Amino acid sequence: MNRFARYSGVLTLGILCCSLASSQTQAQPFFARDTCVKVKEGKAQEYAAYLQEVTVKLAKVRVDAGVIASYTIAQAVAPVGRAARCDYHIVAGYNGFPPEAPSPEQTAADMKKAGISMSREAMVAKRDDLSYLVGVDTWMFRERVGTPQKGGYARMNYDKIHPGMGAEWATLESTGWKQLAEAASKEYGTAWRLASLAMPGGASLPYNAMTIDIFPSWAALGKGIPTRALWNKVHPETDMSARLNRLSEIRDRPRVDTVKLVEVITK
Repeated sequence: MNRFARYSGVLTLGILCCSLASSQTQAQPFFARDTCVKVKEGKAQEYAAYLQEVTVKLAKVRVDAGVIASYTIAQAVAPVGRAARCDYHIVAGYNGFPPEAPSPEQTAADMKKAGISMSREAMVAKRDDLSYLVGVDTWMFRERVGTPQKGGYARMNYDKIHPGMGAEWATLESTGWKQLAEAASKEYGTAWRLASLAMPGGASLPYNAMTIDIFPSWAALGKGIPTRALWNKVHPETDMSARLNRLSEIRDRPRVDTVKLVEVITK
């Protein structure tokens, strides 16, 4: 057993709501706004160029100004094409709940600072000619281990937590997988994220939580990590199989997507 993502865990929306209610007296959680984008037929190369010439430049200005804490562009690896829900994930990270979207005037000012010569209206028209919006998920990150790097790969594990199982999930993850992830990060340069879906909500959604297993290279993704050896190292008195079997009983995993981190921007 050597795949980092196979038995990861997540928190429920119930835990999320409680945490949001008490956030006034605790350290602000980290949020991410994940914009799912599909590229129009025949526009892949042109859209990739648009990301570098416009999106990345604008993001760097906003990260430098402290408007956003981080900015990641992730491209679909598996599945891809029409089978992929998102061709790209455009992910803005925030220390605390995300603010409202910038006004047209602020966007125009940021574009000028970034050295983007086209108008805001022309930028939007170009974007819409090349791509279309699928949706936006806002995630609250409960755990963050390690540092993702540009050129790395991430496995996004979408989970649906069973009703009433949030507290148990929280305990299992905070006292189990997190410590394994920390050991793996030190030895193999991997990273790990644990997140709950803040918006949208509702029982009809196919997922309400996510873990992300992040590897520094394609070779590292294929090789995985020695989970059993790491578990025995950090939890010598706890049976790994029993713990992982319990995790599997209280959540479903409807989808696992693999992406490449084509840009990772931080201050």
